[in-house]
Amino acid sequence: MSLYLARFTFFFRCLCVLSVGVVQASVINASEYSISVDQRLMDRNWSFLPTVPPSYQSADDFSVVIDADFNKFVLELGRSSLDLELLRATEPKDVSLSAIKNAVSFSYKLSNEQKITLAMSQQEADEQRFECYGFAGITVGSCDASDIQINSSDAKYNNLKGDLVSIKAKTGTKGVTFHQNSNSTWTDYWSLGLLSTTHDYRWLSPVEDIKSPFILGLMFDDVTLGEAINDALRIFPQRDRWRLNQVNFGTGKRYPIYKNVEFFTEADLVYLHYSNYQSVAATPRYNIKVRAGLSVDFRPLMVEFYGNYYHHNLIGFEPISFNQRTEHHFKRAYGNVGIKIQFLF
Repeated sequence: MSLYLARFTFFFRCLCVLSVGVVQASVINASEYSISVDQRLMDRNWSFLPTVPPSYQSADDFSVVIDADFNKFVLELGRSSLDLELLRATEPKDVSLSAIKNAVSFSYKLSNEQKITLAMSQQEADEQRFECYGFAGITVGSCDASDIQINSSDAKYNNLKGDLVSIKAKTGTKGVTFHQNSNSTWTDYWSLGLLSTTHDYRWLSPVEDIKSPFILGLMFDDVTLGEAINDALRIFPQRDRWRLNQVNFGTGKRYPIYKNVEFFTEADLVYLHYSNYQSVAATPRYNIKVRAGLSVDFRPLMVEFYGNYYHHNLIGFEPISFNQRTEHHFKRAYGNVGIKIQFLF
């Protein structure tokens, strides 16, 4: 309930800001304003979507974008929330991810057919805290299922307040994109973009400071606690900042069906290059996103119903979702369905 209340509050604030902008439009010579609300959903029980990893239960992605179109440039402000429900059979059993992304872009129109866009966004996840963690089948922490409990008197762990692990994450993306309207038989437009995303992860746990040979040498099913901890920490998000650079190519086409109804398709090909990233296994070098749906024009209201397919999960599109802990999920496809409502002023 609190999630939807927060969304309504943000949506109302956007409308207030947009209303002020519309009143002032004659002063600043804006030719068009718009506000878009976009909702995307995934559920593992929906058989028409790609099969997701066992831990993926559902996903809810909601965004609001305000757009001001002037004679020679376009200003766009956006805010989105991503909520992934992730449940596992071992501790920590609930590893769900919630993140907020703020974005701004500035487009300059080179002509009626061409524009260049500078964009910047920041995404930050809610802190993940786990009272227990499984290390190669050995559960450490203060939960009922724990095999051993570990505490530390070091002041740097005071903020854990009894939890075993805390993980914080944020990303920042900057990029430039060239857009060309083509209106050809096969495509209405194409675009080419260069983006770079910095990933910053911070985690804290007293298990990394265990020095006692006795504790580290404890045996659980022929595995020492020290070996189990080292294997698990190897796939924790790296603390050193790393960068994901990408080249994006996009294209799309709309096909009239009946009066104000259109069928549309969009495709994005993303080439990925990792800088200073310490991979655990093989990482995707590319991703493909395909969107198809129906658009209904009731101006000043426009509505789109669509489905998305991602060949390598969300890498290249939702930066906060990828790190060493989640890396193995990005060999699989991912999909969702959505509805977009746009108001034109």
